[in-house]
Amino acid sequence: MGSKLTQLANERTSAQLQVMSRESIKWLTKKINALKNPSGIASIINREDFRKHSRFQLGGLYYFYYDPKTKNSLDYYDRFPLVLVLDKDTEGFTGLNLHYLPVKYRIALLDKLMDFASLDSNNDIKRLRVTYEILNGSKRFREFKPCLKKYLYGHVQSKMLAVQSNEWDIAVYLPIQQFKKASVNEVWEDSINEIRKN
Repeated sequence: MGSKLTQLANERTSAQLQVMSRESIKWLTKKINALKNPSGIASIINREDFRKHSRFQLGGLYYFYYDPKTKNSLDYYDRFPLVLVLDKDTEGFTGLNLHYLPVKYRIALLDKLMDFASLDSNNDIKRLRVTYEILNGSKRFREFKPCLKKYLYGHVQSKMLAVQSNEWDIAVYLPIQQFKKASVNEVWEDSINEIRKN
């Protein structure tokens, strides 16, 4: 799949990418409707048993709505992350929010991570078997640093929408990040600067 992402990035013209984004947004809009159930989500969060109601696996890619606990002290944050889950514990989970990267950097990072893909009997990707230790142990994965975020179960405000592996190449192109307190260009500039330092 990695080569497919790279091929898309190299072959698509700017106009083609705009058309692709419009088609991708239509695709995702249908799926996002499944996330909008505020009363149901509130009861899940109040019972503090989010994990029992929103199944997700390590190495999967997910969309969800999020309201950070420390949002007042953050320079900016994303209300609708696209996260590759790396680890989880009793309080929350850690993952890579790909929205913090411009599209070409997202593709570059995912291409590298395909080396850790776990495949099913049809040769389709089930998940990525990658950890923080792997990412932090090599300069090859330096794009991960601005994306690494911790999410608390009690601040997730929707169900988690799993992006199937055959939809990842669409998801990485979608311009649906919802950054608060800064523009997407400001966020991406900070991310690029952080990557270049490492």
